[in-house]
Amino acid sequence: YYSQRTQESNGHARQMFEQATQLDPHFAAAYAVLGLTYLAEIAFQWDQSPQVIDKLLSLAQQAVRLDDSQPIAHEALAYAYLGKKQHDRAIVAAERAVALDPNSADAYQTLGDILSFAGRPEEAVTLIEKAMRLNPRYTASYLWSLGQAYRLVGRAEEAIGALQRAVLRNPDHITAHVMLAVS
Repeated sequence: YYSQRTQESNGHARQMFEQATQLDPHFAAAYAVLGLTYLAEIAFQWDQSPQVIDKLLSLAQQAVRLDDSQPIAHEALAYAYLGKKQHDRAIVAAERAVALDPNSADAYQTLGDILSFAGRPEEAVTLIEKAMRLNPRYTASYLWSLGQAYRLVGRAEEAIGALQRAVLRNPDHITAHVMLAVS
């Protein structure tokens, strides 16, 4: 459900991850991805309230406390810090995710996202392209991230191409539509 990136499927995913944390209160990855369902609320503009980032931060911190060796926990923490505009802390958390699993495409994509928003889009392009090589079955969000990074480095045509592919893969990806219009 989580990877479908619709409001309805995100709600289903949240319910399932909440159940997982109730069944096993020490399941760090469940807390992390539960937190990422709140990130989706913001990213897809379903809910922009500040409490959403606070919930993401709380769940990510819980995941890290439970198991500091989980890359997904550090990815969630990185996005929470990004939402709080704490770019340096977000970069450190995303770099920790990559260090914990240097073969994780998601960790590289997360670090790329964070670097784009932190004003380092040139590095982001390289990392997101690496993520796409590591996982050739990447989601539309990878294409959004790549399009965003391309746009920020002034590669408008490549940004448009990546964002068009993102919209083809997920027509409900509202931020891809918005970024495509901007590009």
